[in-house]
Amino acid sequence: MPPLAIIRRFMWLGAVVLGFVFIAAGAYMVSEGLSAKDQVHDTLVAERITTAEDASIPNAAVDDAATAESQADIIQAHTLEITEGRPYAQLGRFLAADGGDTSDPEKALKSADDKPVPNPVRNTVIQSVSLRTALNLAVMGFRLSDLVIGMGAFIVVVGATNLLLTAPLLYWLREGETAPA
Repeated sequence: MPPLAIIRRFMWLGAVVLGFVFIAAGAYMVSEGLSAKDQVHDTLVAERITTAEDASIPNAAVDDAATAESQADIIQAHTLEITEGRPYAQLGRFLAADGGDTSDPEKALKSADDKPVPNPVRNTVIQSVSLRTALNLAVMGFRLSDLVIGMGAFIVVVGATNLLLTAPLLYWLREGETAPA
């Protein structure tokens, strides 16, 4: 029997094997996606963060993407209130003698040891950035794990399609070729 005829005769078995491989790979992706989602959730719960009263989701435990995003947004809003809408890069490094801020050490308010007094608002902004980054990473972790779960489910469906449709179709087509006329 020529090699091409052998391949055509057993092609349906390839579809069966591929179907099982897809189902196993998809199930693994779903499992890993759920595991990642649980890990992000557990990490957030361990921090015992509660959303602010004026957040879009007020007084709620931060344990999912929506509450993490709500808390990150309100932290940013509060920070912009403190800085009068200015980001970190636009804040002066020092307190100015006139009550504002400046990055010029000569115009800065001096401490008892004649050194420029650092602008404490910059530290608040840096803490805000750090907290928002952590919360937004949690949001990204939830969304990425949802994507992996969805892709895994899709791959399981592709595998099941191979098993339930493609393999039988290839088998029946082969049988039709070998049936007596």
